[in-house]
Amino acid sequence: MNKTCKKPKVLHIANWYPNPWDNIEGNFVRDQIRVFKKAIDSKTVVVQVRESKYFMPKYQSLPLDDNARGYFIFSRSRVGKITELISSLLLFFVLIKERAWKYNVLHFHIAYPLLIHCKFWKGVFKKNIVVSEHWSAYHYNFYLPQSASSLGNMRKIFNYCDVIFPVSNALMDDIKKFTSRDELPGVVISNVVPLQGSNQKHNKAPILFAVNRWRSIKNPMPMLEGLEMAAQNGEVFNLVIGGFGDLIDEMNAFVNCGLLKDRTIFLGKMTKEEISYQLSVFDGYLFSSDYETFSIACAEALGAGVPLIGPYIPAISEYASQEEWVAVRGSGSKDWCRAVSTFLSQEKSGFFVPEAIAAKAENNFSEENIKVLYQETILRVLESS
Repeated sequence: MNKTCKKPKVLHIANWYPNPWDNIEGNFVRDQIRVFKKAIDSKTVVVQVRESKYFMPKYQSLPLDDNARGYFIFSRSRVGKITELISSLLLFFVLIKERAWKYNVLHFHIAYPLLIHCKFWKGVFKKNIVVSEHWSAYHYNFYLPQSASSLGNMRKIFNYCDVIFPVSNALMDDIKKFTSRDELPGVVISNVVPLQGSNQKHNKAPILFAVNRWRSIKNPMPMLEGLEMAAQNGEVFNLVIGGFGDLIDEMNAFVNCGLLKDRTIFLGKMTKEEISYQLSVFDGYLFSSDYETFSIACAEALGAGVPLIGPYIPAISEYASQEEWVAVRGSGSKDWCRAVSTFLSQEKSGFFVPEAIAAKAENNFSEENIKVLYQETILRVLESS
């Protein structure tokens, strides 16, 4: 091991992170950095361009969670190229101010837009660059046609990264497909998952729980339609829905027009502690996404001994099986109805073993494993540089 590797220092650079304007934004990034910092001496900075209604850009710097320092520019522009330019200028300022040359590794959390000029940062600061990725946008090609010129610069980011830390093999495959490079250096490190262990449930009727930022990609309406059909078929259950988003009014309107009305509660925006409490008392967790890169919510449910009901998603299949997951075989309301009925039948028969589900999750998502894997990979990067 060379001298540089004996006591490495890492500068974590995040684009999403909890802040005064949104205290749950990027909380999964903060939680992962929190564990990484236990493994290697580190500092965290947040570099972000936020939307503003004012014509003139505004700069603000302030302390954030876990001794992170936030650097923000508020800009009215929503044009991608302008945001990229402002982000890059802000990043250059931050790297100089934070004396990036004191660190062995620059660890970026979410590559775009901060690393759009990765070759430049690599050349100027001559540091190892690693990236943690959580973003589903790679799966959807950033919602752009293959011919879009802007995709070329995004793909080039990964030409200059020493290692990528995707949260799942599914996401790593997405990035490889996006870049058309099968040889990308990657090490899967999962999200940090709250593990509270299983609790005894004493509900008269099974209670199903779902929480999300409800938008089109989460596709909740077939799920609700399937639950309505199950209620019409005489299935006995109650439903609790947490979260907020563009579709929450449509969801409310649908629920209030049928049999779900008297058996459903909407809780609105929830804190992590409130979600943990709900998982401790409910019998099943519903998820309806078309795609996930990991799904902390599903992993946390398993960590509480709560089985899942939802569509087959490759990233979730990396840590869940039919022993704790009733997969919805299709995308329609009838498919959801069948899955809910199957779940309720299995739950009644004692098929699910909460203690075993929680124990498996604890083994899969151990913080100690994350720390060791991260430390070993960073040291290996430094030794080979």
